[in-house]
Amino acid sequence: MSKMRQSQTMDSATHEKERLSPLVMAAHRLAVRIDALVAEADKLRTENAALRREVREAAAVLDTRRRPDLRHHRTNRRRIASAGRQRRHVNAPKTRATPSDVTTDVVRAVLVKLGEATASQIAAEITRARLQAGVGDAAPPIGGRAVRFLAEHAGAIVRVGDDGQRRYRLGSP
Repeated sequence: MSKMRQSQTMDSATHEKERLSPLVMAAHRLAVRIDALVAEADKLRTENAALRREVREAAAVLDTRRRPDLRHHRTNRRRIASAGRQRRHVNAPKTRATPSDVTTDVVRAVLVKLGEATASQIAAEITRARLQAGVGDAAPPIGGRAVRFLAEHAGAIVRVGDDGQRRYRLGSP
């Protein structure tokens, strides 16, 4: 046999061995799976785009039903697309939940009176004093969260008690 023919025979044998190798077969299976996943992702993207389009159209229909000024007009794609992007009504800012007469000075005064107390004890004392003064007849009781905020801003020292509750007091640590 000539050298050329021998080389070709060896090359084809090598290729055949490489093709039958478990590593090459696993790589081939992996490539086939990846191709299938890519095809499935493309299909899902197409479905997703169609669903998004349907949702936009449904939202536009609901929006036109809600707004009487658009109900009698002929709808077209441009109006449907722009209807969803219009500014929504913004609610008025919320009012302060804690009454304005409850300040850091009030919390500081209660801490001077009680010495050391939890936020709920401070809130109960402030509520009791407001009722006695006739200030908070219709107002709900003061909350512990507001007292915690005010106490920390009043310069109170916070200590966690044995029961796990935060206790506030004035003075040095």
